Amino acid sequence: MKGGSMTLTGERDARENADGAGLVSRDAGPDGRVLLLEINNPPLNALTPAIRQALFDALQAEIMAAETENRALRPVVISGAGGCFSAATLVEMGADAITPAPTLAAICERLDAWSAPVVAAVNGRAAGPGAELALACHARVVANGTKIIFPEAGLGLPPMAGSSQRLPRLTGPKEALNLLLNARTISAEEALALGLADQVTEGDPRAAAIAGALRMGGPRPVIARDAGLADVPGYAAVIAQARETHLRNPMPAPARIIDCIEAALYLPPGNGLALEAVAFEDLLASPESRGLIAAARAERAAHLLPPEIARLQPEEIRVLGLAGAGPQLAALALLALGRGLRVIWAAPEQEGDMAAHERITGWVRERLTADMRAGRLTPAQLDSDLARFQTHQPIAALQAAGLLVHGRVSDLIDRMQRQVPQIVQLVIGGARGRPGLTIAPSGRVCEISTAGAASPQALAASWRLLRGFGLQPVLSAGLPQIGRQVVGAGQAALQAMLGMGVPRRLLASVLTGFGQEIPDLPDPFGEAPPRGMEAPEVLHRWLGAMANEGYRLISEGVVPGTHAPDAPVTVQSAVRAIDFLMVHGHGFPRWQGGPMHQADRRGPMVLRSDLRRWQGDDAIWQPNPVLDRLVSKGGRRAAA
Repeated sequence: MKGGSMTLTGERDARENADGAGLVSRDAGPDGRVLLLEINNPPLNALTPAIRQALFDALQAEIMAAETENRALRPVVISGAGGCFSAATLVEMGADAITPAPTLAAICERLDAWSAPVVAAVNGRAAGPGAELALACHARVVANGTKIIFPEAGLGLPPMAGSSQRLPRLTGPKEALNLLLNARTISAEEALALGLADQVTEGDPRAAAIAGALRMGGPRPVIARDAGLADVPGYAAVIAQARETHLRNPMPAPARIIDCIEAALYLPPGNGLALEAVAFEDLLASPESRGLIAAARAERAAHLLPPEIARLQPEEIRVLGLAGAGPQLAALALLALGRGLRVIWAAPEQEGDMAAHERITGWVRERLTADMRAGRLTPAQLDSDLARFQTHQPIAALQAAGLLVHGRVSDLIDRMQRQVPQIVQLVIGGARGRPGLTIAPSGRVCEISTAGAASPQALAASWRLLRGFGLQPVLSAGLPQIGRQVVGAGQAALQAMLGMGVPRRLLASVLTGFGQEIPDLPDPFGEAPPRGMEAPEVLHRWLGAMANEGYRLISEGVVPGTHAPDAPVTVQSAVRAIDFLMVHGHGFPRWQGGPMHQADRRGPMVLRSDLRRWQGDDAIWQPNPVLDRLVSKGGRRAAA
């Protein structure tokens, strides 16, 4: 049903746990008949070891008080403070999500066994461990606008606290598989339709949860229900179909998740929970999971605004200026038009460049028309886009732009700087001493180099505009070529091995097995005698060259956050930026984490030893001195 928000009644003074863990315990409802436990651990209300211990202790204190006072256990309502139930996942929490005891699974099993109703008052966001805690409650009252997600499959994992056993009991196997395999975010209304929520409220759900707990009369643990298991043949058919669908999935997690959901039908709850626990422990140690977690952390870090940008509120850019020609300018024009900006594309000053200008601007118009014919644009939208797409414009018209992007370096940059210094100017591909921009091959990531020329206000405006285009920017202190240089080092290593006589088919086989397509490598000059090489060495030579190049860029201060290369946190920030670019911009397999993650797995001492052994074959394997500093400090990039 759908209910309105209610006022909390009969609350006594809050009693915070003595250890200050961030859990507030209150007597709530008429005569304090409900125990309200509120997680207050901003910003995400992470279920850290201290919070889990506080939850466990609060439940244990209620058991002891009931025994002392010779009364029944009270209903429990669990909520989150600050507009969020609990949204921190393994990505944010690292090892804190699983160690030490009490585990989240143990707390959820204690809620299963609670002899009075347990209700979750879910607001804001419930993700990962938070979603599992809510699911372990006997009922869920969810505020409108709440988002719920079980994201573990995206990290190569099954749930960690029993959701593979509880979800199918509520939703049936099909929806349980959908939620767990696809890590799909659902709304409060969808949760209600699926049976995951019992009530949706407007505003604060705590009062409705307290009232609901008092109405329930008795416990209704999800783990003891069987409505979703009733259709045994249908359940088995869904499992069989899921297995067929994921038969060739190279990731190990989907098959284990399917096994766990199947176990909910055939095994006693305790056995099913144990099976999930074993699967989680196995997969957490797998290289695929470690790579996916590393990639997720790199992505999360990339989406955090730099402090110098986050504190500014620059004026919104509404006009994009373009000068020159080239495919990246065309891509920017399409992105800008799609978001309602006006695009002013100046005619070239050199007569010989006019043909290229005509060709590239004509291609943009053809692309817009093709989108309309394919139904991606309405005729009215096409007319609007074409009206805002102003080409063959005089140079003076560029003064209306908030961001001006040049296809190449020319004296126009200096002229515009003198005439309208407030305009942010970037050069595609960058140039020494010039602010630059490069769009990665994926079209989802870009690099910006300011060359010290852009003010923080201008940088903030450009950053926000490019993010609005769907291009996540990464800052570079040099040329905006970090991704290309790292990729280029890998290609140079492959080319060197080819020149050493390593068969091309072996190189292709190794990269394909890793999840990467081999680039188009030219035939080497001359013919070297065939050279045998073990597949692991081929892989490590390729990865090692890229990591070595990454460390070179870090040591030179090119990658953001590297002003003090010896500082572990600073190095961690830089390597995550490189891995983000490689995974999201240059096609590096996500489950492999990135070349810097791969180097971290082996350690800088092993990487340096390998490079020293190979450096005689080609200069691409000459170890960068930053590796010596990392080794001398016992350096491994921190996993948390």
